[in-house]
Amino acid sequence: MAGKKKKNELDSLKAEVTALSEAVWALRDQLTTQAAADAARETFASPARSSSGPATNGATATLEQQTRDGDGSGFISTYGYYESGDRGYRWSREEIPARDLLALDDGSAAQILSALGHRQRLAILKSVLEAPCSATELVERLHLGTTGAAYHHLNVLQAAGLVTQETRGTFAVHGHRVQGFLTLLAGIADMMNPSWSAGPFELAPDAVPAEDSAD
Repeated sequence: MAGKKKKNELDSLKAEVTALSEAVWALRDQLTTQAAADAARETFASPARSSSGPATNGATATLEQQTRDGDGSGFISTYGYYESGDRGYRWSREEIPARDLLALDDGSAAQILSALGHRQRLAILKSVLEAPCSATELVERLHLGTTGAAYHHLNVLQAAGLVTQETRGTFAVHGHRVQGFLTLLAGIADMMNPSWSAGPFELAPDAVPAEDSAD
């Protein structure tokens, strides 16, 4: 009986520690968001641009022409290189049809976005991308509170195919997920950047807004 009572007390204590850890992360998240907003206002204080993206160059002009010559709705190209420690990742994805991206299975896409949509899991993914480590090391790096909390989030990331266990107890980002993760962060950075996400949006020269097409 005493053993059961002690176990209940221990479980209650663990729950309180987890709740405290979540509260600390919430406060850090709030402060980080405010600091990022302040920095963005200072960094991008230049006059608003007339477009939500950079001026059309040769590459995007080619994609535009291919779209108009065919029956597609557009193409997306991405390339990059990332290096951390003794690991290097190089990728080049050219002319991915936009219609294929929009036709992705919503359930599968939502599982990945949901896994990334938690601030602690996002921090874990970025941390193991920089340097593979154990759950205990993650607790120390990110102040997660308990290894149980770390394993909970790692299990979600593993289920989404984002994290793999390379050796016993050592976690890393799945090699074939690095380019997608960094490309996603690049897109989010554009959304957060006031110079791209504010001001009037300039349509392509021949494009006509749907509400004006009847004129």
